Amino acid sequence: MRLTHAVTTLAACCTFALACLSDGSVAGDDTSPVPTPDIAVAETSAPDTSVPAPDTATHPPETSAPDVQTTPETSAPAETSAPGETSVAPFVVHEWGTFTSVQDTKGRSQPGLHHEDEELPAFVHRRDLGPNAYFEELPEEPLQQLETPVIYFHSDRAREVVVEVDFPEGIISQWYPDATDYAPLPYEMSAIANGTMRWDLSVDPAIDPASFLAVSPEEIWAPSRNVASTPVRYVNGAFQEHEQFIFYRGLGNFELPVRTSAAEGDRVRIANDSDDDLAAVVILNRTADGGAVRVLGSLAARDSVAVPIPCALEPIDAYVAKAHAALVAAVVATGLYEDEAVAMVDTWTRSWFGNVGVRVLYLVPPSWTDRLLPIRITPAPDELVRTLVGRIEVLTSLDETETRDRIEKLGDAPTWQEVEATIDELGRFAEPRIRQAIEAHGTSPAGAWLLDAAHQRP
Repeated sequence: MRLTHAVTTLAACCTFALACLSDGSVAGDDTSPVPTPDIAVAETSAPDTSVPAPDTATHPPETSAPDVQTTPETSAPAETSAPGETSVAPFVVHEWGTFTSVQDTKGRSQPGLHHEDEELPAFVHRRDLGPNAYFEELPEEPLQQLETPVIYFHSDRAREVVVEVDFPEGIISQWYPDATDYAPLPYEMSAIANGTMRWDLSVDPAIDPASFLAVSPEEIWAPSRNVASTPVRYVNGAFQEHEQFIFYRGLGNFELPVRTSAAEGDRVRIANDSDDDLAAVVILNRTADGGAVRVLGSLAARDSVAVPIPCALEPIDAYVAKAHAALVAAVVATGLYEDEAVAMVDTWTRSWFGNVGVRVLYLVPPSWTDRLLPIRITPAPDELVRTLVGRIEVLTSLDETETRDRIEKLGDAPTWQEVEATIDELGRFAEPRIRQAIEAHGTSPAGAWLLDAAHQRP
């Protein structure tokens, strides 16, 4: 829960609340009207994430599969039926994932993105990274966290598949099932760059989901399994791993051409500095007592928009339902099946809609995905859809003031317990928030200790 500090913060909150109008806008808005949203947001109840276990047959979309023109880079042609033979169902590959960054009031990306939001199951393979890692340390501070790319396969029959993913401006830090090969190898990482990974797998409708390693319904891993895709099998001698998908996660050291700034506290400016349109942009504002969502629709290339931060006037359940529906609709529009889109949004419901703060979500243009994460699949799928959602945690002037006040409250000689408690209160993005406050207001012994302790967190 975000705590309110001092008269300055209370006054800012009261002024902001009085400015909120019933439609979520702010009085005195002199910006051009926001384009009519492209996404219709349904008023629904909070999503039920307890979806039954998926059928192991090929995904049966209710409508015909979307016409996606993306052609994967591969070394072998797609398998087709010979003349006179029975037609074979298409081999379809779909992927979703997110990039997360933190930007300060001036739109500058803040480092310190190696901290995990929700813990992964123990069976996930990983590099042993971090400032306290036994095997290897990060050679530099990451600016982006690549979170839960998940690759689904849809095949009517068993087939051997090779998947190779490159991450030129990052490294892959966690993955499942196990990989055949990856780089850089342990002890050989000199920069957060030049990451690669290869999987040699069997895609087989006969794999029983009961053979998957168990996770509880509350774990972040569970929603991704609620998709009617074809399971995969990794084999290394007598050892096997079965799963509904390929999963990987990583850290990046690059900037994306989307900037946010919130120096005024009650407004956020979003700039698309690229030559590609953003198909959908959504602003979320979550407080301890409620939440609000504003769907901006598309944002044209080289364009920007300044809008009021939506006021948190809705009860949490209503806010979550509205935000969930908006994001599912946006993701389905990219060509993913509906159960895949629901699985993605369910996976991130706690993080996107539950964490206190202001954040901007946007659909990453496909050309950015192919540049950031080149992929090669053999045999080539008949259809490949890759959907990434960019997530920017927006640090407002109010966040900056609150963090400064917390540092000052610690005094010149805080106890270790006081330092740890302050980091807990600041949440997952404590390190970027502390960095922002120190850059804006100068450091102190307490600020330095707080930053160092936040950096050491896993």
